[in-house]
Amino acid sequence: MTIVELRRRRAEVISRMRALNDGVEQREDPVFTAEEDTEYRALDAELTSLNERCERAERIEAVMVRQAGSNGPSPAARPEAGPRRAEAQEDEFMVSRCIRAMSAGGSVPRALDVAEREWGPDDAATRALAATDATAGGVFITPDYAADTIELLRPASVVRSMNPIMGEMQSGIFQMPGIASGAQASYFGEGDDIPASEMKGRAVQLVAKPLGTLVPVQNALLRRQSRVNDRVIRDDVVASLAERSDLAFIRGPGSAASPKGIRYWVPSANVLTANATVNLATVTDGFSQMGLTLENANVRMRNPGYLMSPRTKHFLMGLRDGNGNYAYRDEMKEGQLNGQPFKATSQIPSNLGGGNVSELYQVDFADVVIGETLGLLISASDAAAYNDGTGLVSAYAKDQTVIRVITEHDLGMRHVESGVVMLVTWGS
Repeated sequence: MTIVELRRRRAEVISRMRALNDGVEQREDPVFTAEEDTEYRALDAELTSLNERCERAERIEAVMVRQAGSNGPSPAARPEAGPRRAEAQEDEFMVSRCIRAMSAGGSVPRALDVAEREWGPDDAATRALAATDATAGGVFITPDYAADTIELLRPASVVRSMNPIMGEMQSGIFQMPGIASGAQASYFGEGDDIPASEMKGRAVQLVAKPLGTLVPVQNALLRRQSRVNDRVIRDDVVASLAERSDLAFIRGPGSAASPKGIRYWVPSANVLTANATVNLATVTDGFSQMGLTLENANVRMRNPGYLMSPRTKHFLMGLRDGNGNYAYRDEMKEGQLNGQPFKATSQIPSNLGGGNVSELYQVDFADVVIGETLGLLISASDAAAYNDGTGLVSAYAKDQTVIRVITEHDLGMRHVESGVVMLVTWGS
């Protein structure tokens, strides 16, 4: 099994163990049945084995990365590269070059030959290919080499761009303390004991969940060496990952294979409905209700911001007061709304409930946690087929190469009351 497959199976095992435990804890007598106990013990043993196998694979991978970075000839021993070789030293296009080499070579060993011939042994793409298990079915770009591409997801993804807490899941699991309720202070008289209070916490455990994308690329781009083409390929991959991860981070219902989004972390008491009469007064009142809900839950508002659909954004930018003045436009042009940053994304729909309902989010992103493994698994095929929304398309017939990219991440909230969602029909 590859590292990605091991981590995926580990996520499935952990999810099942959690489901078994949660089911038992909800009973009046929280004791496993004989069948449940047998299953739980088997899962626990499998989890121990998977952890050991992941650790071994990661150690081997780290050694291969170090060797790939040190075994090449020194700069003085290498032949002159010319303009193309100098251009290839830009690590920001490393993912594009791995894709180009994979598409030309068809396998990791042949792709490595292509990369060494085109860009030299010290290029980031060559080192990444050299550190890859040739039986993995693709090139696994380790965190050392994938950092530049992963970092591009931050501005491309609206949730990441709101600066949530970012954590590395090197072993596929990331855990940090959550907040259920805080300790309370009390006044006390001279000679009296200070009343004790307990901070009630909950652990936020994130488990790596694989996200895959298929990106068809015209072979004409792959055949022509240029930074422009490298940027097009890289940006298409980043945009595809950003859009799909935003959908999961905002509205994902949560499962063993997919993250739970903010919409389903937020408690039902924090889901509000806007006034059906839409004017500046009711919109202003809606914003006040959202802010009050967060403040009543003692949300610290260290990094608050709004998320909305494009329809809601354009409605607010066009909203006028009784004198014909725009109420929010000037501020929104600066990326602010009510003094807080906002982002619009089509991943928040405007046709919910079988009608024209959309959602407006206000979240303290200081309590939103995203864990990422920071690695990428890339495969390429010019014989694959993909669905373009209307049916299957043959990459071979279209003179295309289909790029498959897999990354892993998860999202959680330290304080679930740190988000509020308002159902709106603004702009309908």
